[in-house]
Amino acid sequence: MFDLNRPLKLNPDCFTPLSRTPWAGRQIYRRYKKNLLEVAKELVIGESWEVSCDPDFPSRVPELAIDLAALIQREADRLLSPSYVQRKGANCEILIKLLNAASPLSVQVHPSDEDRHLKPHECGKPESWLILDAEPGAGLYLGFSQAISRETLRQLLQNDADLRPYLQFVPVQAGDYFEIQPGVPHAIGPGITLLEPQRVLLGRSGKTYRFWDWGRRYSRDGSLDPVHGQARELHIDEGLRLIDPERQVGEAFVSTLRRQAETLALPGGGRWLRYPANPWYQVCHLSLKAQTRLAWSIREGFATLVSLEGDTAWTSAAKRSVRFTKGEPGFLPYEAFPMTLEALTDSELALIVPTGAILEGSALPA
Repeated sequence: MFDLNRPLKLNPDCFTPLSRTPWAGRQIYRRYKKNLLEVAKELVIGESWEVSCDPDFPSRVPELAIDLAALIQREADRLLSPSYVQRKGANCEILIKLLNAASPLSVQVHPSDEDRHLKPHECGKPESWLILDAEPGAGLYLGFSQAISRETLRQLLQNDADLRPYLQFVPVQAGDYFEIQPGVPHAIGPGITLLEPQRVLLGRSGKTYRFWDWGRRYSRDGSLDPVHGQARELHIDEGLRLIDPERQVGEAFVSTLRRQAETLALPGGGRWLRYPANPWYQVCHLSLKAQTRLAWSIREGFATLVSLEGDTAWTSAAKRSVRFTKGEPGFLPYEAFPMTLEALTDSELALIVPTGAILEGSALPA
């Protein structure tokens, strides 16, 4: 039997290849992974899959030498709680990524699970964006800056015309949060690092329809090659079916995607930002001062974490303590609760729990 009465560290180096993320930047390595990896040169990383049961890029539990998805299948009640398994099944549908862009991502849209063009191994991909860092002037593209007919947009896309005059640019700063539901046209601009939780069904991969890619051409290794390179595959027909360019317009549309956090004060000036839950998960962002101690309980389900700054120690009900440092992801099993969290230094954490898993925290004496 596996020892699950403790927090579980996941591998911190589940990176997608540059052929998949040719827009990748360097901040994931510089800010989060540099002290965890022994590499000969600085890494360019577009996506780091921090918590994943996706079959293409699965998280592993190194100490137990098993993929997280396989462990959940074997020990679902202990990891997820019996009531969660009864309600949702033996699966973790939460996928968490760190993402950093040096150039803009393609303009894209995600379908719902009911999209008839999905293949058996594909599903929809509702996601959220928590901005962790943004260079001056950096922003997102969400919807359109002016109403445009679907047919006019189709002609622009088929002619590979410049779409920038029609895209709604949204300047952002650290702490901004957006819900990107199926049907929302979106792209991440350069100079942004964000946390991207997603809901992906067990055994499937979330689908993206890319309908404009800034006229770029790439070599096979993902590097720009405007002369001899090839354009990435586009999904113009599929994307146009899902969006509404006459109504997804301006700040009025963007405001429907923004979410504001409930802010709870923590000892020493720390903060617990609790963003509104969507139908699948809830995101919490903790900023902790050194020596802060918090007691945590959960009514059902589990929690996932990404350490964004500093060092913390999580101690389970069985007095099993595990330390997380910047750049390390983790899975907090139901069996390990209640737990105590101690900030060994000034620290920053993201906690993501499935909706319905009521996570409760309270301060303890330092």
